[in-house]
Amino acid sequence: MTDIWRSFVAQRIAWTCNWPIMYHNATVWQERNDHSLVKDFEDEVPGYVNNEKICALLEDLELLSGPANLPENLVRCYRALVEAGFIGKEEMVLVEAWASEF
Repeated sequence: MTDIWRSFVAQRIAWTCNWPIMYHNATVWQERNDHSLVKDFEDEVPGYVNNEKICALLEDLELLSGPANLPENLVRCYRALVEAGFIGKEEMVLVEAWASEF
C-alpha cells in the first residue's frame, strides 16, 4: 500500500500547485519476484480499510501553494500520516532527509 499512499501524498501536493495529474496504462514491463497473493492481500487490507480516511486527512491539511513549498508540504503530509498512526514514525527520518536536500 505504500506506493498507493505515496501517490495520495503526491496528488495532494500537486493540487497546491494547480498541477493536473493524468493516469494511463503502463509503458514498461515489470518482472516480479515470486510472492504469495494471500500475503499480498493481507498486507493490503489496511489500505482497503483506511484509504478513504487517509485521503480525507490529506485533503483537510493546510498546505502552502507553489513548487517552492514542496519539501515543507511533504513533511506536513507525512507528519499527519504518522500522527494518525497510518505509517510508522521511522518514515519521517527519510522524508525529512529528502526534504532537506530539495
